[in-house]
Amino acid sequence: MLRACTLIRVLGTALLLAGAAARADVLPDERADVMWKMYDGGGLKVQGPSMLVRTNVADAVSLTGSYMVDTVTGASIDMVVLGASPLHEVRKEKTFGIDYLYGKTTYSAGIESSIENDYDDSTASFSIAQGMFGDLTTVTLSASRGWDIITRVIDARRDKDPNFRKRSDRKTWGLGISQILSRNLIAGFDYEAITEQGYLQNPYRAIRYLAAPGSPIYLTAAEVYPGTRTSNAASLRLKYYLPWRASLTGKYRYFFDTWDIRAHTLEVDYTQPLFHDSVITDFTYRYYRQNSASFYSDLFKFANQQNYMARDRELASQNNNTMGVAFSYDFMKSRHWFVKKASASLHYDYIMYRYLDFRDASQRQYPAGTEPLYHYNASVIQTFVSIWF
Repeated sequence: MLRACTLIRVLGTALLLAGAAARADVLPDERADVMWKMYDGGGLKVQGPSMLVRTNVADAVSLTGSYMVDTVTGASIDMVVLGASPLHEVRKEKTFGIDYLYGKTTYSAGIESSIENDYDDSTASFSIAQGMFGDLTTVTLSASRGWDIITRVIDARRDKDPNFRKRSDRKTWGLGISQILSRNLIAGFDYEAITEQGYLQNPYRAIRYLAAPGSPIYLTAAEVYPGTRTSNAASLRLKYYLPWRASLTGKYRYFFDTWDIRAHTLEVDYTQPLFHDSVITDFTYRYYRQNSASFYSDLFKFANQQNYMARDRELASQNNNTMGVAFSYDFMKSRHWFVKKASASLHYDYIMYRYLDFRDASQRQYPAGTEPLYHYNASVIQTFVSIWF
């Protein structure tokens, strides 16, 4: 299924990249991570391993490589409504990155390639991080370019439609500022702008419209999206170190785009070391809210009602809540052979998706447009072992 692994991919990448240097004049630690992850919710299950290795060359260059495999099974609500067969697909992703440290400046570049049955994604990125004002401030500028090839499978054997091959391109620019305000308080600001053009929709998803005015029956037709999109996101975070060796982090993110989506994310994290810092516990609450896109509707009044029409639930109005807990245990804290230290971690997130204008069209006992609003809960489990060397 097209882009079915997006959420678990983001979460997995964030965890594997955890521990990167926050200062511009320090290279990331040499380490190896092995992770297994699972996302289960909304009729889909995504699971698979991830591996990442970082190594430094002399004192100025750091190399990073990772490999990720995701297996997708099940059927989403859209597939159930359209009568599609359950999925069983595999997605593979490879990344390579290099960091070069020169004085107070770190230059970073990376490439990423992912392949699944109907979606090929290639991305190249570059960033510059500069430390200044006695290392109290770090400014990061970043840019990336992505090229996606979209195809479509047409039968249970997963054969591709020879006449369907689409492309989408995207460009991303970012600005990040990290500022030490006091001994116990760190602030950060991030801004990201993304421009996309090309085929931006899902070839399998369909809108629905009334068969006739006042009819309890609906018909379906292919979605029609604009060919361009510009997104902007700005976030602010504050991290405060508490007297009892704990920390409290608050984050707020605002997102808006040319499709008239406005989204707010509020997150609070509490971190508490235990047992002489051998165990680190982390508790997270995240709230997300967005309005629907200008061309979205759960049920259109008639076919070709407007130029652009979509019924993607990711473009619908929604309020989502996430509660998470994580534990990390340092089972090796002193050097043994070539290993400096090692830790094992377990992360669990429980996500509650609540859609405000997307209905469960699989409940066919209801007239079109009166079905219950769709909602579901998802669990995300991630466990990994990290070795520093």
